[in-house]
Amino acid sequence: MSISVKNVSKRFGNFQALDNVSIEVTSGCLLALLGPSGCGKTTLLRIIAGLEIPDSGSVRYQDTEVTHSRIQDRNVGFVFQHYALFRHMSVFENIGFALRVRKWSQSKVDQRVSELMHLVRLQGMEDRMPSQLSGGQRQRVALARALAAEPKVLLLDEPFGALDAKVRSELRAWLRRLHEEIHMTSVFVTHDQEDAFAVADKVVVMRNGRIEQQGKPVEIFEHPANPFVMDFLGHVNVFHGRQENDVPLLTGFRGPEEGEGSGKWVYVRPHELDLYLHNQVDGSLVGTIIQVLPVGGIIRVLLEDPVSTARIQVDLHHLRAKELLLENGKRMWVAPKRIRTFEPEYSI
Repeated sequence: MSISVKNVSKRFGNFQALDNVSIEVTSGCLLALLGPSGCGKTTLLRIIAGLEIPDSGSVRYQDTEVTHSRIQDRNVGFVFQHYALFRHMSVFENIGFALRVRKWSQSKVDQRVSELMHLVRLQGMEDRMPSQLSGGQRQRVALARALAAEPKVLLLDEPFGALDAKVRSELRAWLRRLHEEIHMTSVFVTHDQEDAFAVADKVVVMRNGRIEQQGKPVEIFEHPANPFVMDFLGHVNVFHGRQENDVPLLTGFRGPEEGEGSGKWVYVRPHELDLYLHNQVDGSLVGTIIQVLPVGGIIRVLLEDPVSTARIQVDLHHLRAKELLLENGKRMWVAPKRIRTFEPEYSI
């Protein structure tokens, strides 16, 4: 079941939530709508679901026009951020609720719920109440309930938003594995690029009701279309600089009071910088270490320009950090392995 959204616009009073948005979700694809709060991603998801009607444009499921169809007539599964489970019902009753409403026989309900309990890896928890489950388990029950009536499309609104970091990471991996098993056409909303990149086949980056870029996660990360996308996909350092004979050169820090100004900025991700004890690389800048932080498998180093007090972040492998004997107050030379240059149009 493919989804086609064509030239969709939506206003709420004076607020333009969506402005001529078009996306294509191929059959079996898991697509992420990624962007900051207020960018229009949830409005777009609700229009795909039938919870909102666009002011203009169209929505099609495969070859069927559904723009003005009710959600009840679209056969979609919807998973909410805060689970929305019935607190007074057991896990079994929550999952089977939609089937009983559709007048399924009890034997068919029992069989389908059993299948779904196995699919979401919650066998043996049928009689538990939602209050007896962890956040991750509740979200899996919510997903099983959404899948119960065999929907054509699965829609998820911030499915990891209410979870702590560890459970979030585990559920991301689990959802990706589940998608590889069932290959259902799915769209989910998130403001977290790690969620999108860990789970999705395709990512749509949105801002102010419009699409900034869409494509495979690796394409967007390696080739961001503009400074907004570059910045939104993780921390980025901004310098004065240039590319000369395929060599990336830094010519100055961007001062804390500098705005867009004129000319181009050079954008460098923290892992694309290296540190040296001496000025041994062309196009490097000197900075003073103000903080050294172990973060998972990397060492995060914060440095300050002695002149402008501009600050940058460098992420190093722990072996490289150990080799450099990093400590606060030490002067280091910063050099880029790669830079990206954009015309000024977005202030970070």
